Amino acid sequence: MKAQGALEQLQLDLKKRSTSEELVQKIHEIRTGERVCSLFLSAMAEAWRAVPRPRPPSERYLSQGVSKIENFVAFLGGHYPVAREMADVQTKMAREFLKSEADRGVAPKTYNATLILLRSCFQALRKEAGLVQNPFADLPTQTEGSVFRKPFNEEELGAIVAAARSDPFILRIIVTGICTAMRKGDCCLLDWESIDLKNRFITVKTSKTGETVSIPLFPMLEEVLRAAKPKNSGCVFPEQAKMYEDNPDGITYRVRRVFRKAGFFDEEETAESTPRRGILHQTRARGIRRASVRDFHSFRVTWVTLALSAGIPLELVQRVTGHRTSQVVLKHYFQPGREEFRRALTGKLPKMIAGGSVAEPLGANQITAILDTMTAENWQGVKNELVARLAEPAAIMAEVSVPA
Repeated sequence: MKAQGALEQLQLDLKKRSTSEELVQKIHEIRTGERVCSLFLSAMAEAWRAVPRPRPPSERYLSQGVSKIENFVAFLGGHYPVAREMADVQTKMAREFLKSEADRGVAPKTYNATLILLRSCFQALRKEAGLVQNPFADLPTQTEGSVFRKPFNEEELGAIVAAARSDPFILRIIVTGICTAMRKGDCCLLDWESIDLKNRFITVKTSKTGETVSIPLFPMLEEVLRAAKPKNSGCVFPEQAKMYEDNPDGITYRVRRVFRKAGFFDEEETAESTPRRGILHQTRARGIRRASVRDFHSFRVTWVTLALSAGIPLELVQRVTGHRTSQVVLKHYFQPGREEFRRALTGKLPKMIAGGSVAEPLGANQITAILDTMTAENWQGVKNELVARLAEPAAIMAEVSVPA
């Protein structure tokens, strides 16, 4: 009898619900001429993948996005099984999911990437899913304690290129990254149609932002390109392009192997007899994985840092990198070391502030005395100091006056 009563109540509730839903459908159809749509959560990932976009996204981006969406759907299935359609998702559910991500220990950058992706997913599918509101719309992002990539200095770049010569496959990509500031994918997929060898320029549309960049062709890269047997079209580096499309981690592995040979490896790693120049990863204040501070993208940071430190206008730097705003360039890519920062300011500020001694002429005895202070530990700083002082006009005059 109890079961019969429960069944009758359930049938009554379902009838009321279907009547209410039909009423809503009627009202919506009268007002808009269309019926309210719905989209099951189980179909959300594939629907997001099929959303029309201005530029075709990479398969890597799509697979990562699908993974995040499926993770969210799995969370709802375990905690809110009543939610079966996208329209059933409430802000409370979205907030609880993000809290579970934070409790899991993901870094703020990963947390924000997940939030932004799900927010954009619900926004893009709002009509198809018949959404009244976006459950992620008003949820704030976390403050990121950014860990910035470290640029290489000239001596370190030389060591990396020397180490890469034993692997011609990756040497071409590394030289391209150093000379162009392009991202790894753009270097691997560089096309002959983008290269003007006659006028020594590269003009290419970046894969991430779609911006068209113009990059002068420097001698080291020109040598690599001419050795690659120029053509009218097709990939400049077909083997590297294939590896990047099939297994981009293969490119990353070979770059890291070169870095290790050049003296860049983490504390827990060991190398035969190579002294360590620096680490590859740094522990985050918050987050499961360590942050990468030296990788292929560091070539991009290096290019920007060296260019701005040398006084190249920011607008020209942006023409090369394709960044739309100067804030991104200055915050994430301009990372001068203390010595480079001091030297750049010393050369530009008035002598009263920077110090009169820097502009004093150098004689042969002074140069010898400076060189005598050089040790295995401080040679880089001494070299930079000497180069900076010799670059002064007064130093050049002094050099002319020294007897042969």
